[in-house]
Amino acid sequence: MSDRPDDTAEAERLTVTLPDGAELAVHHWPGAPGEPLVVVWPALGVRARFYRRFATTLKAEGLGVAVADLRGHGDSRPRPDASARYGYHDLATVDYPAVFAALRERAPGSPVFLLGHSLGGQIGLMYAARNPADLDGVLLVAAGTPHFRTYPGLTGLIPLLGTGIVAGVARVRGYWPGDVLRFAGRQSRVLVADWARMARTGRYRPTGADVDYEELIAALRLPVLAVSVEGDTLAPRDAVDALTGLLRGAEVTRWHHGERLSHMAWANRSQPIAAEIGRWIGKTRTGQSWHAPSGGDGDAVS
Repeated sequence: MSDRPDDTAEAERLTVTLPDGAELAVHHWPGAPGEPLVVVWPALGVRARFYRRFATTLKAEGLGVAVADLRGHGDSRPRPDASARYGYHDLATVDYPAVFAALRERAPGSPVFLLGHSLGGQIGLMYAARNPADLDGVLLVAAGTPHFRTYPGLTGLIPLLGTGIVAGVARVRGYWPGDVLRFAGRQSRVLVADWARMARTGRYRPTGADVDYEELIAALRLPVLAVSVEGDTLAPRDAVDALTGLLRGAEVTRWHHGERLSHMAWANRSQPIAAEIGRWIGKTRTGQSWHAPSGGDGDAVS
C-alpha cells in the first residue's frame, strides 16, 4: 500500500440519467474486485473534482472510490433555474439511489459505504435511513446539522442569517444565483429552503417528504463513523454531535481530527482522516470494535 496518493490517477467518468432527463456526473476510481467502495457526496456548491486528492488518498488505503456531482452542479446538467423544484427529499429518493445503483453494477460484490461532507452527509442520512440494506456503513466528514443553536456563541448567527438570506433571494429570483454571487453555486430554491429550514429549526422537514425522516434516522442500525475537524467553523463539534445524536439506534463512532484546518481544507490534507476511515472500514468488516489510536492527529469522542 502506497503512503502517498497518486494525484494523477485518472477516474472513470460515468453519467447517470435521472427520470426527468437530468444527468449526474460521477467520478469513479475502481477498486480491486470485492474491495469496499466509498461513495462521496459533496458539500453544497462544491464540485466533485475538488475531492480528487481525497479520493486518491482513500484509494491508497485499498478502497474503491466514487465522487458524485450533486444535481445541477459541477459536471452535472442542467443548471438549475426558476423551473427547478428539487430539494433534500428528491436527492435522497431519486439522485442518491440512481448513483448507487449505477455503481453497484460497476462493483458487484463490493461492500458499499456512503461518505457525506456537510450537506452531502445530511442528505446521506436520509438515503441511508430509507435504504439501510443497500449500505454497509455511513461516514460523515465535517457534516453537522446547520441548526444555529448548535454553534458556539454568536457564530450561530452565521448559519441562521446566511441560510435565511440565501433562501430569501432564491424565493424572489426563482433560484439561488450562487455562480454569480460566488457562494454555494447555483441552486434550486427548494433545496436552499430545506437547508434554511433545518438551520432555523434543527428539524428534518424537507419539502415533499413522504415519511418522518427523524423517525427513520433514529431507527437506523448501520455502523457510522463521524469525523469533526479542528478549526471547522461551519461544522463545529457540537453541530456534528447534534446530527449524530439523531442516530439513536446506530453504532456511532466519533473521531475528531486535531489538525486545525477548515470546513474545506481538510480534503487536501486528508491522509490522517483517510487512514482512520480505512482502519474503521476494516474493523467494521471483521465485526471488531473500533478505537481511535493513541498518539495520532485525532482523538476519539464518546
